[in-house]
Amino acid sequence: MRLKVKNNKKKLKAPKLRFPEFTDDWDKCELGEILKTHSFRKYLSIPQTYGDIEIIQQGDKPILGYSDGKPFTEYADIILFGDHTVSLYKPTKPFFIATDGVKILSADGFDGQYLFATLERYKPESQGYKRHFTILKNKGIWFTKNKNEQFKIGSFFKEIDQLITLNQNKISHIKDLKAGLLQKMFPKNGETKPEIRFDGFTGDWKECKLGDVVDIFDGTHQTPEYTNSGVKFVSVENIRNLETKKYISQKAYQKEYSNKQAEKGDVLMTRIGDIGTAKIIESTEPLAYYVTLALLKPKKVNSNFLAWLIGSSEIQKNIWKRTLHIAFPKKINLGEINKIELTIPNISEQKKIGKFFSQLDNLLTLYQCKLEHLQEQKKSLLKQMFI
Repeated sequence: MRLKVKNNKKKLKAPKLRFPEFTDDWDKCELGEILKTHSFRKYLSIPQTYGDIEIIQQGDKPILGYSDGKPFTEYADIILFGDHTVSLYKPTKPFFIATDGVKILSADGFDGQYLFATLERYKPESQGYKRHFTILKNKGIWFTKNKNEQFKIGSFFKEIDQLITLNQNKISHIKDLKAGLLQKMFPKNGETKPEIRFDGFTGDWKECKLGDVVDIFDGTHQTPEYTNSGVKFVSVENIRNLETKKYISQKAYQKEYSNKQAEKGDVLMTRIGDIGTAKIIESTEPLAYYVTLALLKPKKVNSNFLAWLIGSSEIQKNIWKRTLHIAFPKKINLGEINKIELTIPNISEQKKIGKFFSQLDNLLTLYQCKLEHLQEQKKSLLKQMFI
């Protein structure tokens, strides 16, 4: 669909970004003046002739509904509203009951998809269910009465929502795939071969302890004096991407980490609070780390493989078994980390497995970036295509 920025010389009561064939002014009102709410409490006893009944509760996936057994008209499609969310969805069954905490919304003269986009544009921040709906009704909005323009705007945002859903589904699929392969590409307890393997690898994996293949260090036990710049200081909450806004001085870094410096290819693993999340260090920049993290320096294992091995279900069970659960927060001591039992293949197979999971993770990151871009794009367009 082609969009056009409106001519600012002409003081139209219209959005900044608009389909070029529409030029008339928009109207203004409060949402409460046009919104109609529909309650389905009276339908607790439904005649059997209506067939199956779908019960929708707050938090469930909302659907377009029926009134008195008849669908709403084309321009009175309804939105199911619950707990500061609005959703639009095609019905799967011929009748449904909406329970407390859910409102069914319609507006005369509004296309359903357009009303949905309007509500998304003007909905307030979460205020709790009742407070939120009161604020929503008092919102002043601008809208077009032109049904063709409504349809184009509604369809436009529907296409964006479909792209968002597509990327969300791809992300879910990759996550499920990764979780399944983490179980099948590493041997189960007591076994020496994985269920799934790359072609060309047939030998048994060897049993060892984590302390046999890495040197293990913990971070500083003292909260440091932070500086505005210097050496990054990471803790358990930074494990996902090792990004932080905390720094320590070069002098403090040299004093504390002279014999346990984190280097590219080393692996950091959470050991207090969150237990057993591993992240490979990919930067050559110096990095300071807190006691909540353990530094694993590979000596007889591929670091990429090691990071994924730690995330496998069997190793996670082993870590859980060695975790001190009565501590608050829970933790795993360095001596127990040394004893974590592993089963590992030769270095060639390690590299192949490590590379495979890294590529899978890169694909996941790609779709997550696409999703975030689409979500931000939608927010921007909602502002520009409404007044």
